[in-house]
Amino acid sequence: MSDNPKTLSDTPSGANCPSCGRFVGPYATCPYCGAKLGGRISVRVVKIAALLLATVGLFALWWLARRTDIPTVSAADALGTMNMAYVRIHGRVTRSLSYDPASGYLAFWLDDGTGEVRVSSYRDVTQALLAAGKVPALGDEVTVAGTLRIREDFVALTLNVPEHLTLARPEPVTLQANAITPLDVGLRVRIVGEVRQVRTPYEGMTLITVRDDSGEIAVAVDETVTTLTGALPEIVEGQGIDVVGAVSLYKDTPQLVPASVADIVLSAAPPAAAALPVTNLSEAQNAELGSWLRLQGRVVLMEGFKGGMKATLDDGTGQIMVVLWNNVYTALENPFAVDVGADIVVEGELGVYQEELQIVPERPSDITIVAPAPEIPWVAIDALKAADAGRVIRLRGVLGTPEGFSAGVKVPLDDGSGVITVLLWTNILTQLDPQPTAGQAVEVIGVIQEYRGDLEIVPRSPLDWRVGMGNR
Repeated sequence: MSDNPKTLSDTPSGANCPSCGRFVGPYATCPYCGAKLGGRISVRVVKIAALLLATVGLFALWWLARRTDIPTVSAADALGTMNMAYVRIHGRVTRSLSYDPASGYLAFWLDDGTGEVRVSSYRDVTQALLAAGKVPALGDEVTVAGTLRIREDFVALTLNVPEHLTLARPEPVTLQANAITPLDVGLRVRIVGEVRQVRTPYEGMTLITVRDDSGEIAVAVDETVTTLTGALPEIVEGQGIDVVGAVSLYKDTPQLVPASVADIVLSAAPPAAAALPVTNLSEAQNAELGSWLRLQGRVVLMEGFKGGMKATLDDGTGQIMVVLWNNVYTALENPFAVDVGADIVVEGELGVYQEELQIVPERPSDITIVAPAPEIPWVAIDALKAADAGRVIRLRGVLGTPEGFSAGVKVPLDDGSGVITVLLWTNILTQLDPQPTAGQAVEVIGVIQEYRGDLEIVPRSPLDWRVGMGNR
């Protein structure tokens, strides 16, 4: 290998010194003879030019990106090849929001008609949305742009810029409760009525039952709504309520989900409503199940069951069962006034149980006593005959020793004129305090029945049993 420098013959002319002919590469002055090499561009100039060109190129790309519309895609079009693409999606919020106050994570689902996309944001973006009042809610129309992420089982989109989310909240439609159907899912509606019940089925969920002239519907307020929009005010049964919410389904039953606690407006009293007309019992047989009816008739039979009492109502055109749950029956001003022979007006929801129509009042105020039941007569045991079976009577006496059996307890009652067996079914027995013991002085109301030739008295509810004060 030769140590001689390259000559003009074996190197490009532009790389050789024009004076001595030796190879000089990028030098501006020949390192051998010191000759100045003209027409050359310095490396520094090239570097500066390259930097300027790169800066201008980046600026041009930024300028073009700012003026290029973000592509709008559908959920169905989002494929694996679009992962990490920056896209826009438009749809309706179809599920309740998820929100973690600690991390600032917010998520909701958008349905654009072709499928659903899960949209999420993180702390800074979420705080900006909260500050701007742009947090979506069920039923809102939302347009959002962000980074698309294709998952195995769903499509996700991350909102990176709060300004890239816009929402439109439709004006509510005023409807009556019974006019809302499963086909209205997502529709924002307004209901005006009365608070019938407030309950917490589990921590973080409050259900408010609202009734208007047509029926009732539940308003569901979960902890996400209260965390984002504030605590619920104190709500009392019997208050008037004006509520706006989107229709959702719980086990195929419509309910309302408000976007904000501010969508619930309470008043001291419910709005005045025209009294429901009294429906003949013969007409009630053809009424729609779930409808709210007002009935009037005479109580011809009163029976106990686990959880309350059943009154058979007769108006001369037909009969129907009135279900009086314990919380309603025991809260009546005088429960004994609702018994055989009473004339009552009752409002309630029409239902069916074991193929038998029934009406179920929700509150004591749903029952109006037109004429109370006659006072139940006191009877001496020795005056009872087999023909008295089916009568409701009142006895007073002292108990003997209780004897248990598979469905309850039998205990003898002695009133000084004779002895009769008191039959206490388990559903009644478990509610008695104190429990029956030998030597107790008691008053008992019940139905006389005959069993194997002997008469028994059967209390119908815990109210039919009273222990003398000296036994307490």
